[in-house]
Amino acid sequence: MPKNYNLRKLILEILESEELSKKKILETIRKKSGISTSDKTFNESLMALLREGHIYIVDYDFTIYNGVKRIQSIRPEGIVFGVSRMDFVEIETILKKMESNNHDEVYRASKNLKRIFHRKMEELQSKGILTNSNGGDTLFDQTIFYMNSMGEEQKRSLRNKLAWSLSNNKGSLELFESIVSYVKSQE
Repeated sequence: MPKNYNLRKLILEILESEELSKKKILETIRKKSGISTSDKTFNESLMALLREGHIYIVDYDFTIYNGVKRIQSIRPEGIVFGVSRMDFVEIETILKKMESNNHDEVYRASKNLKRIFHRKMEELQSKGILTNSNGGDTLFDQTIFYMNSMGEEQKRSLRNKLAWSLSNNKGSLELFESIVSYVKSQE
């Protein structure tokens, strides 16, 4: 089994509990496991996880610049990664966070849901089901607006269906297609 596989598994375990910058992930790996991996191998593992959709870019950590005011270059060590949540329960939790009073929590949940929503739209497009995914942000916003304008019981039902449709569960793509078609018809 290649070394990279174990490194990928370790990266996912570290990111499971919190979102971390590239620099902090590498520091944690070296401290906890004693693995002295090269930057090249570490970068390769990160890129593979990113490409496969297991992790995503969340933010940028400016503290790596140690108080420098005029930043003239982008250092990859500041890129913050998080684990992609793709099962029904996790997506439903993210949808519930959209109703929080904490603006940062709502913002992060919205960014995460948009990313998942766009990935599902790309999946529909790659299968030839959806011919044009332009307006994905608009469609996402319309879906959330439509859901929030419903009564509590209907809202809960649509939230469950949306969570299922955005998950990797069986039948999720077909349900997502139905929701997209319905929201489009409400325009």
